[in-house]
Amino acid sequence: MLDEVQQRHLRAASGYTELGLFQEAVDEMEAIAQEAQQTVPVLAGWTDLYQSWQKWEEARTVAERLTEIDPEEPHWVIALAYATRRSLGLVQAQRVLAEGLDHFPDFALIQYNLACYAAQLGNLDEATRLARRALELDPKLSALVETDPDLAPLRAARDAGD
Repeated sequence: MLDEVQQRHLRAASGYTELGLFQEAVDEMEAIAQEAQQTVPVLAGWTDLYQSWQKWEEARTVAERLTEIDPEEPHWVIALAYATRRSLGLVQAQRVLAEGLDHFPDFALIQYNLACYAAQLGNLDEATRLARRALELDPKLSALVETDPDLAPLRAARDAGD
């Protein structure tokens, strides 16, 4: 557990990240005690910072560590896939999510992101199946399905069939 001072640094880093003041956020993150640097809240802070800063390799490394130390949290798989997509490519990110799906078969966001990747790779039947499954698991995703640029090929195919 982080003490009050470390929590303050983490909150300050989050605020700086939201403002796009990335070096200030790094300074706050580095001010957190060394023994707390490998805790889930601090690693999550680093992941958020690196993603916001578009430092994809760093984000991928930290997200990978989160999946190791907190393997029961499916959001870390999503974070790892997101950073992997931007640092190593879509196919590698799809592999990350496919492995995550084995562990979290009923987590809608993994299904949803796999649908996005399938659509981007031109696998529209697979994208349709995965999107339907994601919506079964979480109907609130329906608005996102209609607007997400990654699913544009799926919508275009659907609209062409109307």
